Amino acid sequence: MKNEAIERLFKKYYNEAKLYVAALCHDEALAEDIVSESFYKAFTRIDEEKESFKFWLLKVCRNAYFDYLKKNRRLSALHDNMAADTADLAEKVIEDEEYRALYRAIALLKDNYREVILLYYFDELSVSEIAGITEQSVQNVKVLMYRARMKLKEILED
Repeated sequence: MKNEAIERLFKKYYNEAKLYVAALCHDEALAEDIVSESFYKAFTRIDEEKESFKFWLLKVCRNAYFDYLKKNRRLSALHDNMAADTADLAEKVIEDEEYRALYRAIALLKDNYREVILLYYFDELSVSEIAGITEQSVQNVKVLMYRARMKLKEILED
C-alpha cells in the first residue's frame, strides 16, 4: 500500500519538480538527476514530514540544487551559459510564442527574482509558502515579487 502511495506522489509531482529545477539550473539532465535524488530523500523521510508534500518536495529540490552548486562550484559557469541554455529549454518546455517571450524574459531576471516568479505563477504557491521554501520573510518575498514584475515589464517592453 505504501509503495502505491509513493508511486502516486511521484507521478503527480515529478514533472512539476523537474520543471522547477530545470528553470533554476537550465540543464534538463541535471534537473532529472536532482529531482530523482530529491524524491529519494523525500521518500526516505516521508513519515516525519508535516508540511504539504508538494511544498516540502520543492524545498528539498531547491536545497539539493544548491548543494550541487556548492559541491561543483559551477555557479559562475551556469550564469555564463544561462542565455544559450535558456533558449533551448524554452523551446522544449513552452510551445506558444507569447509564453516563449515571457519565459525568456523570466530567464533574464536575477536568480532570486526568477525563483519567486516561477514559484508564484508557475507552481501557484502562496507568498508565505514561497517564504518558507526560500527561507526569507514574507515581506521580503513581496518586495522581490514587486521588483521582479517591474523588471519583467521593462524587459518585455524593449
